[in-house]
Amino acid sequence: MGTPGRLTRLDEWPRHQTGRTFDSVVSDSPHWNDGYYFTLGDASTGVTLFSGLRLYPNTDVMDAYVCLVMAGRQHNLRASRRLRPASDDLRVGPFSVDIVDPLRVLRTACVEDGAGISYDLEWTAHHQPYLEDEVVRWSGGRLVYQRSNYDQCCAVRGQITVDGTVIEVGGDSWVGVRDHSWGLGRTGGPAAPSIAPDLGDDPRRSFAVRQWTMLKMRDRVLFWQLHQRADGSFSQFEARVLPLDGAPHWEYLDGEFDYSTVDGHARLLTSTVSFLRPDGGRDRYRIDPVGQPAYLQGGGYHQGFDDGLGRGVYRGDAHRETEVWDVSHPVHVVDPRGVFRPRADAWAEQFARCVNLDDETDTGFGHLECVIAAPPR
Repeated sequence: MGTPGRLTRLDEWPRHQTGRTFDSVVSDSPHWNDGYYFTLGDASTGVTLFSGLRLYPNTDVMDAYVCLVMAGRQHNLRASRRLRPASDDLRVGPFSVDIVDPLRVLRTACVEDGAGISYDLEWTAHHQPYLEDEVVRWSGGRLVYQRSNYDQCCAVRGQITVDGTVIEVGGDSWVGVRDHSWGLGRTGGPAAPSIAPDLGDDPRRSFAVRQWTMLKMRDRVLFWQLHQRADGSFSQFEARVLPLDGAPHWEYLDGEFDYSTVDGHARLLTSTVSFLRPDGGRDRYRIDPVGQPAYLQGGGYHQGFDDGLGRGVYRGDAHRETEVWDVSHPVHVVDPRGVFRPRADAWAEQFARCVNLDDETDTGFGHLECVIAAPPR
């Protein structure tokens, strides 16, 4: 006889896709995960907040984090717990996510627990969620990556407190972006030591430059993600226009991308894109970063956490870590505890302004990820 599953509140819905309960997933990989990513930026002050919460059914872990950048300092708070039996409860230590109205309104909170960070934020979508192209990658006959995710640009209202400073969130200068993703990723601990290394280039890093953006313009949201090879061609290209009036999304057919870096560092100074519309015309935009970068190692990415094992790893039934970094330099992080591990590509997140080069009254602001793996220029 099979082992009975554990019932969750989701099992009340007639949406099962396997013979098991929602307590289990089809994959037995420790890298299977499901969860949320929230980003928030203020065009006026450069304050940015990056947070997330994820579930790892096969390591029995739920973890969450916040990385908040203000005045050149990045405040990090990470927490994790055993997932079961409280898998219905989207709460980890001081963090929580509440689904107020599915696909439209969510609430995130972090209560003060001695780390000097707290917030209570409501995220209301500006548009219908955009379901990105599914990403599937194989290496040496092995499935190494498979992920689905949808994104929304959001109006965010609430309050953030950092070391006693209260920040009111709301109004036109603040833009939020949220992502819900699930599948096989690179979290859930390191690859098993018994697995042979990849042959040739890692298919998950097939780029010289990566850019991912979601920008709120006056009447639409612009989304694109691209991986550009050293020769200027694209190994991945996806670009959409998401109207704010509820009209259908539409896609750009092709694009061109160019950029410059800050003082020879692996950090974007400015970039330009030119996208081909279905009618044969082109739209051209310039992207200029705002404020200091945020390094998501502070949230546990890229082998973060004090033990260097990354997210989705069991560290006890209740675990918590915190620190503050100096991120005022374009790429060099000052970490008094010595936890931060530099990457050659200086992978980081920022917010940015956007201007339409053919109509300079058409401007916007939003989330920018630009990873420069090629030699800076």
